[in-house]
Amino acid sequence: MKNFKNFTLALTALILLNSCSSDEAPSAAAEGTTQINFDSKVGTADFALNTPFAISGQSYQFDHLRYWVSDVKLVSDKNETYALSNSFFLIEETTEIKVQEGKYTYPAQKREAVELKDVPSGSYTKLIFSVGVDALHNDNMSIQDGELSQLNGMTNISWMWHTSYIFSSLTGKNMTPQTPVAIAVETGLNTNYRTVEITLPTALVVSAGRSSKINLNVDVEKIVKDIDLVASPKVSAKTPELMAKVADNYKNTVFTVKSVE
Repeated sequence: MKNFKNFTLALTALILLNSCSSDEAPSAAAEGTTQINFDSKVGTADFALNTPFAISGQSYQFDHLRYWVSDVKLVSDKNETYALSNSFFLIEETTEIKVQEGKYTYPAQKREAVELKDVPSGSYTKLIFSVGVDALHNDNMSIQDGELSQLNGMTNISWMWHTSYIFSSLTGKNMTPQTPVAIAVETGLNTNYRTVEITLPTALVVSAGRSSKINLNVDVEKIVKDIDLVASPKVSAKTPELMAKVADNYKNTVFTVKSVE
């Protein structure tokens, strides 16, 4: 009888173990990885630093392009939304930047990809993300989720009574005049936080063991669409209407789908 009881207990434990394993397996198998690539262009030409580009009859050379991508979401064909928590990614191509009055040097960087992990398996038809930093984090820089940091050179003390984030920044020079003119096109402030919604031309299929991708074109020329950089080489909080127009450009025209893999 004792041996029978021991056998019964062992069999019960084995059944419970197998049951737990069976419950956990589908969850792990139901998730995949997706990459979003932000491929910078000027029109149809590849974007590059310190390279001349013709925009609106002027020749420009840029030394950095930087913007925050945040609150990333995918919407499925069943109208279910996958939201990536604490998603703050700094997309950038930049030379080195002096930070905190030169006390710290942010190194030259090129970063064009965002990886989304543990995405539920499914067929996704829409990509949603924001350009900038939401009011909660922008008004309280002690909350540093994702890649938010005061040491990356994307903060500004002149826009508000407290320090806040720069949402996007494009800087360089207009090389057309005999003496080159510095340009800086920046957005910031809570009113210029913009959400981009992109309907994918073909569904993004996510499954375990399969790497999927959304490749976006980012047209730098369209960042400054309807902005006269000769008359206004500096776009900042001192030019609120122009800053709002740049923010709208990011929302409406800058990003287009190159391909879905």
